[in-house]
Amino acid sequence: MQNFLRYLVVATAAIGGFFLFVASAAVALFVVSGIVIMGLIAFLVFWVRAKLFGKPFGPQAQFEKARADMEAHFKQQAGDQGPIIDAHRTPDGWSVDD
Repeated sequence: MQNFLRYLVVATAAIGGFFLFVASAAVALFVVSGIVIMGLIAFLVFWVRAKLFGKPFGPQAQFEKARADMEAHFKQQAGDQGPIIDAHRTPDGWSVDD
């Protein structure tokens, strides 16, 4: 009889442990899926905002826009100087031929 009660207690503890494991796995699943859903919502909000206001979205798009702005700024500063055809070192320093 004592062995039967011992087996019954062990089986009950195993079944209870299994249900606790399943419950904690379900909670973890809900937490992880909630984090994923919140991340997707944040991504969509920023993506829609970028599309509506015409701003770049993401690091590559921001870099490309900044690079294009910088190139336009330097071209505007260059004005009528034209391209540099040749640069060479002279005894007095560097000389640039247009």
